[in-house]
Amino acid sequence: MANLFSEVVIVGSALEKSLHYSVPPELAEVVQPGSVVSVGLGRRKAAGVVLSLGKSLPDLPETIKIRPILAYSGKTIPNDLLRLSNWISGYYFYPLGEVLSLVIPASEGVKRQANAKRKIEVETCDDVDVCTDSPIYHSPAPLKLTSDQNNAVDAIVPAIENPSFQPFVLYGVTGSGKTEIYLRIIEAAARAGKGALVLVPEIALSTQMEAIFRERFGRSLAVWHSAVSQKVKRRQGAEILSGLTNIVLGARSAVLSAIKNPGLIVVDEEHDPAYKQEDRLRYNARDVALMRAKILGIPIVLGSATPSLQTILRSRSGSYRHVALPSRILGRPLPDIEVVDMKRESGKGGIFSTRLRDEIGRVLQAGNQALIFLNRRGYAKYYLCNACGLVLQCISCSLTLTYHKNENSLRCHYCGFETPLPERCPTCGHTALFAHGFGTERVEKEVGRLFPGSRIVRVDRDTMSSHEKLLDALEAVRSGRANILLGTQMIAKGHDFPNITLVGVINADAGLQVSDFRAGENLVQLLFQVAGRAGRGDEPGRVILQTYNPYHYTIDSLLKMDYDGFCEMELSSRKGLQYPPFTRLLKLLVTAKDEKIVRTGAELLASLCREKAAILKESGKHIAVLGPSPSPYVKLKDRFRWQVFIKAWGSAEMQEFSGTVLDCVRNDSVFKNVQVTVDRDPASDI
Repeated sequence: MANLFSEVVIVGSALEKSLHYSVPPELAEVVQPGSVVSVGLGRRKAAGVVLSLGKSLPDLPETIKIRPILAYSGKTIPNDLLRLSNWISGYYFYPLGEVLSLVIPASEGVKRQANAKRKIEVETCDDVDVCTDSPIYHSPAPLKLTSDQNNAVDAIVPAIENPSFQPFVLYGVTGSGKTEIYLRIIEAAARAGKGALVLVPEIALSTQMEAIFRERFGRSLAVWHSAVSQKVKRRQGAEILSGLTNIVLGARSAVLSAIKNPGLIVVDEEHDPAYKQEDRLRYNARDVALMRAKILGIPIVLGSATPSLQTILRSRSGSYRHVALPSRILGRPLPDIEVVDMKRESGKGGIFSTRLRDEIGRVLQAGNQALIFLNRRGYAKYYLCNACGLVLQCISCSLTLTYHKNENSLRCHYCGFETPLPERCPTCGHTALFAHGFGTERVEKEVGRLFPGSRIVRVDRDTMSSHEKLLDALEAVRSGRANILLGTQMIAKGHDFPNITLVGVINADAGLQVSDFRAGENLVQLLFQVAGRAGRGDEPGRVILQTYNPYHYTIDSLLKMDYDGFCEMELSSRKGLQYPPFTRLLKLLVTAKDEKIVRTGAELLASLCREKAAILKESGKHIAVLGPSPSPYVKLKDRFRWQVFIKAWGSAEMQEFSGTVLDCVRNDSVFKNVQVTVDRDPASDI
């Protein structure tokens, strides 16, 4: 048999280049592109993925000795997932080996083919329910569809039955029944012998969706997110690879699930910033899902009551197909919305306006439930010395410390630094330290004082320290054991609590204080979503917004329940300023432990970018370089941060320009003392 060679990328490695290994004769019939193999790397063994096979080698230095593949694991990454991983690596400028570590964790290692097969059999067949021939379990009484829902299903199903890449925007108001549409089109995929991937932005949402999906699909469903144990993930991973499980519901990382023969992708709450990972591989799961659907040639459904401006623009241009659900199911009305100007309440003090306080009392007296929303946890926003003006800050980050009264401690919500509340100002020694602002912890105490005997559930990152606590909290609301749900954005979207008839929003305009061109879009989406939690049952709902800017256009859009009108204004503004979605952005974040070094590095990087932009301009390609400037959080986790923004008018120009700049950075020793991180399509300026 002729010699066979393989190009292999090491899983979890930051190496920029692939390596070459020979394929032993006993593995020549089983190893293929995508195969997970064991190879020698220096003096150790490592997991690798075969990218390609050939009968010859490229020109290599004579000193390089070609070693053989040691073993085949029995696992093979599907072709579409391998192509997707290559795209992710190139688009986000991230090492392919580290991308593949999200698909095949390096810690799992590899075994010889026979052993690997036996392991799969043991893991999948030790559960009788899993090994039964289920691809659908129907709930006893599927909901009757409205005419709008029927139209939506009829629009999407043909693209499943006769597969083609087609993005659908399922634009439905809160409570319009998007979830039932997801169930019906997944059933259509199953009838065609296809699998399905459903993404949700947060674990809290996957918990609610799991119960609904499990009732309909039984053991055909796998759930994938960070709260799932490694043991369960190993079992589910084997079931997904083998095809025993062909419907995957999960958060961001589930987009890389190795589903066998997928025929449909659904991205629920597609607008949600939680789909964007903010460290290491800074990918957006929605955009990755779109590319995966394109590679597979299958439809993808982007569902939201408040689609992102990017999605709205592509829908209007015809790139995405628009499917509307303009009304709630069962003829339920949208909630009435009332705005309270807190400037008129300033003399009364307190967290709650008189109007909101009275309305909460009426709701509780009627035996219904209220939701109170504040997107800030902790007891006080910060502590300040009234003598010298010092604001207590984190020692590692340029952030104020939040006070948590239960522990009597100050905590950094970014790096986790924690310290007891000092008795005196650390600068002037005065005792005039006072709390300013408030968070959910303080609101909880105020609610308990105003409404003694009320049963409060608080949902934020401080109280929901485990998945089990989150499940208990949500069940307490659904079962009626709690009558006030208080929390942050964890409770703002997707949840269906039929007995919540009142939503109270504390400090509704807090999001406008962020220096980010996306602030208005993010705030309006959040307010529309949290308002949509009211009146989803038999009784109508009411929303009360407390704000210091009652005439701001974002508040006015919500008051009119006019998201389209907001999008019209915001898109017009973005177009004039040439901001996304009319342009593409990339952030180059420069960090170092020394403040002077990071500033110098950022200035050199900006100079390099302008030099390369000038060269491109000669060929008619326009690139704008913005900065350098200090990041809004100039210090995080003991590292100083500066940033340079790149603006391009096309994806190809951004790819070419950024690749050229990053090649220079890697090969220029002037950047050896700083770390340069790429954030393509950044979701925030932080």
